[in-house]
Amino acid sequence: MKQAFAFILIIGLAACSSQEDSFKAILGTEKGHFQGVSIGDKYEKVAKKTNGKAVATEAGLIACEYDEGDVSVVARYDFDGDILYSIQADLFFPDSSSLIKFENALIKQYSNSYGELTEDGGFFVWQENNQVEFTLADESIEFGEPKLSLTIYYFGY
Repeated sequence: MKQAFAFILIIGLAACSSQEDSFKAILGTEKGHFQGVSIGDKYEKVAKKTNGKAVATEAGLIACEYDEGDVSVVARYDFDGDILYSIQADLFFPDSSSLIKFENALIKQYSNSYGELTEDGGFFVWQENNQVEFTLADESIEFGEPKLSLTIYYFGY
């Protein structure tokens, strides 16, 4: 009986570790709003951080597509001149269970970092210094597959 309990505990801890690793891999482990990049960063910094993931680069835009584990990520970084003003990340999950776990972890982390969330028209919203807004929406129904949409936008112009 003790061996069965120990085995279940090890499997449970491994699953939690794997979920946490997946969460960190998707959001990034470096300081920043998303993947070590923050609103207000210069184009060169974002280009360096997204090197190898970018599928399109041009003046005012860097677009990326990549997989982190079993999650497909499509990210778009938009610039005003040389300054990053928005990040749009669409996250496609293999199933709704993994989407829900990720969403709950993201809500917890963003609430710890940026304060209580508000709900606005089906979106979860956080604000940083009344200038940067984070919106999170579950768009699974619209896309017919488990999908989260995260938009980080500077609206202090």
